[in-house]
Amino acid sequence: MQKPQGRKYQVVEEAEIDLVLKCRDSHEFYEQYLKVFPDTKKGLDSISKIWKRRSEFAKKRQLTLPQGEAGIKFPVEIEARIAEQTKMLQEIATLTKENLEVNRQILAALAHQNHLLSGHEEKPKEPAVHSGQPQKPAVQKKVPEKQTPIMVGS
Repeated sequence: MQKPQGRKYQVVEEAEIDLVLKCRDSHEFYEQYLKVFPDTKKGLDSISKIWKRRSEFAKKRQLTLPQGEAGIKFPVEIEARIAEQTKMLQEIATLTKENLEVNRQILAALAHQNHLLSGHEEKPKEPAVHSGQPQKPAVQKKVPEKQTPIMVGS
């Protein structure tokens, strides 16, 4: 008794595999495929089958990469990019702190100038207290109301 043959895949060239791994979506792959292989006789169905096998090709490619190259190359690039990003963020933080200080000085100068021009004495605002405990409202003493005598009429 003959064993039924399993599914046979079409032969996919290395150039096709490279192309499918470079593209981000099926539409882009189809357009690029027709540009790269203009004389192909494969139809849309055959091209879409190549796209559907994309994950399979990616797994096979990862297995063929040398371990030393894959283990060293990417972390060094990532580390360099993180260091570059950290440097940029530190510069942004420094500039922001300087900007805040300049804004405080401008506001203080404007408040002083306003005081001089208006002639009104401004009470300095008390800085907001930011403690871990919420502020308790001031307790008001209750004054007992005067009782009015009850008048009974005849």
